[in-house]
Amino acid sequence: MMMKDVSMEKIRDLKKTLRSNGQQYLNGKPVSYLLSRWREVYEYVDGITVKFVPLNPKYPANVAMYINLDAEILGLDATEIERYRAFFEDYLLRHYSNLIGGLSEKYTANNKLERLLSKIQCQKPDCRILRRSGMLYNKETDTFVLKLFVLFPTGAGVSILGERISRMITDILKTVEEGSIFLDKEELREKLAVYKRQMALRMFCRENDYVAFVADGSILPRKGDSEEPLESAVPFVSPERLRVEVHMADGTVLTGMGIPKGITVITGAGFSGKTTLLEAIEAGIYNHVPGDGREFVMAEQSLAVTNAEDGRYVANEDISMFFSGIPFQDIRNFTTKHASGSISQAANIIEAIAGGSRLLTIDEDKSATNFMIRDELMRRIVKNEVIIPFTDRIRSITEQKGVSTILVIGGSGEYLKIADTVLLMHEYVATDVTEEVKILGLTVCEEKKPNDTESSVSERRVLLTGEGTKSLFLQTVCTEDSKKVICGEYSVDMTAISSLKTNEQLHSLAWVLRKVLSKEEESEEMLRAIGEEYEGRLFAELENEQKSSNPVYRGWWFDEIRKEEILMCVNRARGICFGRS
Repeated sequence: MMMKDVSMEKIRDLKKTLRSNGQQYLNGKPVSYLLSRWREVYEYVDGITVKFVPLNPKYPANVAMYINLDAEILGLDATEIERYRAFFEDYLLRHYSNLIGGLSEKYTANNKLERLLSKIQCQKPDCRILRRSGMLYNKETDTFVLKLFVLFPTGAGVSILGERISRMITDILKTVEEGSIFLDKEELREKLAVYKRQMALRMFCRENDYVAFVADGSILPRKGDSEEPLESAVPFVSPERLRVEVHMADGTVLTGMGIPKGITVITGAGFSGKTTLLEAIEAGIYNHVPGDGREFVMAEQSLAVTNAEDGRYVANEDISMFFSGIPFQDIRNFTTKHASGSISQAANIIEAIAGGSRLLTIDEDKSATNFMIRDELMRRIVKNEVIIPFTDRIRSITEQKGVSTILVIGGSGEYLKIADTVLLMHEYVATDVTEEVKILGLTVCEEKKPNDTESSVSERRVLLTGEGTKSLFLQTVCTEDSKKVICGEYSVDMTAISSLKTNEQLHSLAWVLRKVLSKEEESEEMLRAIGEEYEGRLFAELENEQKSSNPVYRGWWFDEIRKEEILMCVNRARGICFGRS
């Protein structure tokens, strides 16, 4: 079984010690006594062990509780776990989170008379299937590690209540043991089959040059501001010309709309479902749980949302692709603390391409009008315009850089002339009108060539001048209107990044930013290399979290993030300067 090399005490011995000390002393031993009992590995039953790590040595009753579950007692195969690790971690976290949630309600109490406060917290997954620190698989020991945050009850906060703590530990471990025994293997296999289809669908799209896929029958609208599917929504039906069949290894046949590489325009009247379709595609960078309605909505996983972002920080960026000149500024080394809509959107696109994104999405309603288009009359009247509109660059971005674009357009016919594929939305029903656009004489016209130098995208490197952040504090802010990462004197506003859904993802970005800014790292490393290095490094370290003395891990949950979010974070970090190769 697991952890054979570790000398383990029996959990019953710990509980016996806690109970006896609670009885021998009128108010129990000092709470600090708990520190001598934590950090050991205790065996509960064969296949389940537990370790307690204080979140703060000053408050030893507040701990991270690591419950190690041998994969054998769950009846899972190590080879299959390794291949579909994200699925198994996600499924088990959902399973135990529901069980612990019920137990938590029982123990969450605040008795003002006795000043008792106890709490049990388990990480709660959202509708996406991704890696989370609340449940991680450790390949070395072939165990799943369930992490809980537990606040044990103490007498007036200063003495041990041994009997209560012992009962609380017993209830937690008993709940986990029963959850392991009664794990629904049939449901697990059914959901694993869905996950395998999702992965096969992603492979199909890559091999057949589709940047996105929306399955027939998908429920795209959400209920209010939540991520729950709208029950009364019209199921998606793919247009005939864009409908493709995907034959799975298990015999399942999926049909849906495949969006090919190139320039795709989604248009239609107001409230017709344009943005709903685009947002569903943007969410397709991750797999979703069965019942979400978007289980088989997939997108190129390097997708970047590149709308305007008024006020964002831009440092040492080459924006000559979209600007012929800016008064008193070097457009090849441009810096501003508060970017305008056009500059921010240009920077977002340039940074996404430099970072390796193969798919850009843009919503006209969230874009800078003067950046998106300049019609013929404006070109004739305003002859000295310094902004090179996106219409003049989008074709070269597609053909020279190999980057596709999906746009929602409601008022600019110029993009219909440029598009390779045009989708018309009406009452949430999609129709392919590419041929109709051609008949109307709106075929692809010759792209207007600016008189300035050719567009280029070059990578930047991080230049650090501070003393590092090894001892500086980390903080994240996640509210309805704000998403920020703070690392010492550096701050990053990620509010406009729609792919960040949870505070746990901000925690992951804070961890990465701390590493990037640390003197331990190479300060002149190229940005793209930084993103690729740290994309999976956090979770590689978290798999051995309970052995780490790093305080950054102790009190936070972490969610998986992509290289694209890492680059967005570093690019927006106020205080960082950049250089060019």
